[in-house]
Amino acid sequence: MDVPKLKYSRQMRVYLRRIYVKTVEENVEAKSGELASMAGVKMPTAVEVIKKLEEKRLVCKKPWGPVSLTEKGLEEARKIVYRHRIIETFLSKYLDLDEEEACCEASLIEDVDDKVVYAMCTKLGHPCECIHGRAIPHIPHGGEGD
Repeated sequence: MDVPKLKYSRQMRVYLRRIYVKTVEENVEAKSGELASMAGVKMPTAVEVIKKLEEKRLVCKKPWGPVSLTEKGLEEARKIVYRHRIIETFLSKYLDLDEEEACCEASLIEDVDDKVVYAMCTKLGHPCECIHGRAIPHIPHGGEGD
């Protein structure tokens, strides 16, 4: 399965990544207020981004309830998390950026071509964990034996 070019704004990618971490990795609810706080924005901005994600059928949210990923949202979030964690790990290992710098820079360049991300993954030896110790959800692609 090829990972298509990212088709979401940086802001949408950040929210999908954070919802994934909360709901999949930490197994807790993702609440709008927490997402707003994590993103450093006010609640109306968070609600606007969540609505955009709902329109694309990536998340669902009941009034006053938590935000959850749809099946499509989970698939897309895994791709985004994969790209982000491979890039940040590469930046840390080969450019000696500290964890925070590598994470911030990875967010800015996540939309590089797939073959660049795959090459980074190969150069890193297909790591199982990122620099923060979190699992990298590998996406099978041509050239990777996963």
